[in-house]
Amino acid sequence: MDELFTFYRKKSDKAYIWTAIAVTPTGKYFYFYHLSKQKRAYDLFEFNLDLPKTEIVYSDGNFSYDTVYGSRAIMKKSKVTNIIENLNSQLRDKLSYLVRKSKAHAKSFDWLDKRLALFFVHKNLGA
Repeated sequence: MDELFTFYRKKSDKAYIWTAIAVTPTGKYFYFYHLSKQKRAYDLFEFNLDLPKTEIVYSDGNFSYDTVYGSRAIMKKSKVTNIIENLNSQLRDKLSYLVRKSKAHAKSFDWLDKRLALFFVHKNLGA
């Protein structure tokens, strides 16, 4: 689980994209996201309601993870956190809305959400 920062409309209109990867016992990956206007533990809790239940959550050292997941949160660099960082890199690479120094930034919060939804549908379908 990780988060990344972007903006829409203008630089003062911040947006945070919370990303998560759930791995099944057979090794299949499922990708999830949540878009919020602030980086708070409440937003992570809201995202957690949409995620499948897990025994362990791998994440970086953000305070929100410890608040929501407690002892289930493992906050250290590992192979698993590199996979989620790779997902964030793919997001910035594939979605022009997330390229910071570009005229193609998102013009509205809703359109950013729609583009992210489309990306994650294709990612989950393997397309």
